[in-house]
Amino acid sequence: MRWIVLPLLAVVACTPARPPASDIDRTTVEIERSGCLGGCPVYKLRIGSDGVAIFSARDFTGRHPLRNADGDLVIPHEVADKDRRALFERVNSKAFAELLPDYSANVSDGPTTTITVSTPSGVRRVTQYAVACLRDSKKPRALSSTSIDPRARFVPDVFCETVALIETASCAGYWSAQTRPPLDPNDPRLSPPERCRLPSFGRGANAGSVQP
Repeated sequence: MRWIVLPLLAVVACTPARPPASDIDRTTVEIERSGCLGGCPVYKLRIGSDGVAIFSARDFTGRHPLRNADGDLVIPHEVADKDRRALFERVNSKAFAELLPDYSANVSDGPTTTITVSTPSGVRRVTQYAVACLRDSKKPRALSSTSIDPRARFVPDVFCETVALIETASCAGYWSAQTRPPLDPNDPRLSPPERCRLPSFGRGANAGSVQP
């Protein structure tokens, strides 16, 4: 009996090997924001490598229709692929890698933002406490770091740009305005795009307010 094996071998030989996933494709990003005495955002968000984001926040209003029995909102959201890719490329960039672990000012009750990036290469965590980003350093009451390291005087803009990208792509910025409404009625977080509207959102001037 003769076995015909050459065609099979040819097919196997011609099948291209699947390229290994890069660090960008296996990235997860977490952001945690804690508030000041005013209406600063307070929430946690995790964006997985598949682009699925999980937003969680305490409902400080006490009446949000999506709050669970513990008084929290936990909302899944799928980040658009182009936004996911842009975010993962940003946090894997040289500019983000050059950020220091901590930027802190000598004040109390300041807003804190921490971004944690996990890849197969390791985990990086960067925390901003009350210190202004470089682009905002000329604004009144902008705070600089108490660090003696001149590189830590202000937060490099790549950090604030990453926060903005996360909050816009995941809707977290808009949703945090429902759980802890900002003091400024003209805060842009009160006017979410259609894809970020939750059932409680109205269409008028107070679209960001939580309805009782």
